[in-house]
Amino acid sequence: MIETMSFKMFVISMIILQVQFQTIDGFVSQHHRVPRIKNNPVQHQSPTFIPPQTSVTLFVGTDIEQKKILLIEDDDEEDEAIVCARGVCVIADEDVADELCFLDDFDADGKSLGDMDVTCIPNPEAAERNMLSIGFIWPRALLLGCSLLYGTNFPLGSIMNDALPASATTSGRMLLAAVALSPFLLKLKPELAKNAMIGGSFCSLGYLSQSVALLDVPAATVAFLGALVVIVTPVVNVLLGKDVKMGWRDAPQTWAAAILCLIGVGTLELGGGEGLGALGWGDMWAILQAIGFGTAFFFTEGMMARNPGQALPITAVQVGMTALFAGLWASLDGFGLLGSFGGDNGAWLLEEGTRAHYAIPGLFTSAFSGDDTLRTVALAAGWTGLITTAANRVGETTALGKVSSSEASVLLATEPLWAALFASLWIGDEFGPQDIVGGGLIVTACLLSSVKAETLRDIFGIEEPEEEVEEVLMDPAFAAAAVLMADTVDPSTLSSKDSDSDSFQ
Repeated sequence: MIETMSFKMFVISMIILQVQFQTIDGFVSQHHRVPRIKNNPVQHQSPTFIPPQTSVTLFVGTDIEQKKILLIEDDDEEDEAIVCARGVCVIADEDVADELCFLDDFDADGKSLGDMDVTCIPNPEAAERNMLSIGFIWPRALLLGCSLLYGTNFPLGSIMNDALPASATTSGRMLLAAVALSPFLLKLKPELAKNAMIGGSFCSLGYLSQSVALLDVPAATVAFLGALVVIVTPVVNVLLGKDVKMGWRDAPQTWAAAILCLIGVGTLELGGGEGLGALGWGDMWAILQAIGFGTAFFFTEGMMARNPGQALPITAVQVGMTALFAGLWASLDGFGLLGSFGGDNGAWLLEEGTRAHYAIPGLFTSAFSGDDTLRTVALAAGWTGLITTAANRVGETTALGKVSSSEASVLLATEPLWAALFASLWIGDEFGPQDIVGGGLIVTACLLSSVKAETLRDIFGIEEPEEEVEEVLMDPAFAAAAVLMADTVDPSTLSSKDSDSDSFQ
C-alpha cells in the first residue's frame, strides 16, 4: 500500500514538474534587458571601447595620465560586481573579495545573448591581504559554519520523521522560517515576484522530496544524493537556456564533475551487493530533491545575478512558497486524504490528542512538556526552522560577497560530509565501504565543479574554444579588468612608445 501511494505521489510530482516547466519561457524572456547607455561626447580622437553588458564605457587616450573612465549611472544593479555560489548571487565587496564577477548576457552590440554567463576576474584591491587577519578568516569561517549547519538538517529531519508525521514537522519548520524571513518580502521588486514564486515552487519540491526521502533512506545517503545538483543544474541550463555552451572544451569541469558524480551515485546505491534490488522509492524521492533544488538554482541565480541586492527578498519568497506547499501537504495528510503516503499517521488533525502536539503551536510548545520525544522534536523543528533555514540564509549572503565564487562553492560543498558526521553521531548511522567511496566521489565532484574551466584546460591540454579567443577584446570582463587595473599602473614606468600604443585596437 505504501509503495503504491509513493508511486502515485511520485507521478503527481512529475506532472506538477512538467506544468512548472511550461512557465519558463516567460522567465527567460523577462530577464534579458538591453542596458541604457548615456551619451557623453569626448574631445579626443582615441578609440572607444564599449561593453554594454557591464554598463561601463572606457576611454583611453595617447597618454595614460589622460585616461578617463566613465561609469554609467543606472537605476538597475547591472553595473555591480557579483559573487555567485550554489544558486545565490550577492553584490561583491570590492574591498576584500578575491575576484569580481560580471554578468555577460549581452554582446558587443547590446543584443541579448539569451543565456546567463558570468565572467570573473581577479580583484587587484584584494591582492595584498593578511590571510591570518580576522577580516580574511571570518567570512570563510561563516560559510563553513553555514555548510555545517545545513548538514544538521538531514539527521534532525530523520529524528523528527520517526516521531511525528513528516508533513507536520516540515510544515512547522518552514512556517517558522517563513515568518522569520518575512520582513525581507517588503523589499522585493514587484517585477520579480512571479519568477521568484516559480523558483520557490521548485525549491519547495526539493524540501518536500527531501523530507519524504528521509522516511526510508539514511540521512547521509539523502544528503549525498542531494549533491546531484552538480548534474541537474547544468542540464537545466542547457534545456532552458539559449545558446548555452556546454561542450567538453567549453565546460570541462562540468563534464568531469558529472562523470565523477554518476560513478559516486552508482557506487553508493549499487555497491552493497544487492544491485538494483537495493533501490526503493525513497531513493527516487532523494533524486527528485536534487531536481527540485537544481532547477530552483537556475531561477534564483538568474534573478540574483541581475538583481544582486535582492538575494534575501528572493530567498524569503522561496521559503514562503515552501511553507505554503508544506502546509497544503500537512492539511491533506492530517485529514487522512493521502492514505499511508508520508507514513501511516491516520487523520491526525481530526483527533484532539494528536492535533494538540502535531499542529502549530503545539508542535513548538511541546518543548516545555515532560515528554522527552516531543521535546526533542520541538527543539529540532525550531532549530531547523530558525537557525539552519532562516538565519543560515542570512549568514550565507553576508559572507558570500567577501570571498570568491569558487572558494564559496568549495566551502558549501562540504555539506554532505557534515550530514554524514552528524548522522553517525546522533542517530547511529553506519557506513560501509561503498558509502565512503561513493560519498567521497560525490563530494569530489562538487569540489571539481567549482574549478575554473581554464585550469582544467591547462591540466588536460584542452584547446580553448575559438570563439572565446576571437571575442576576448569584446568580453565585458576584459573591460572590467582594465577599469580595475587602470589605477594600479605607474605612468613613470611606461616609455613614450608604450604610452602611445596604449589603446584598444
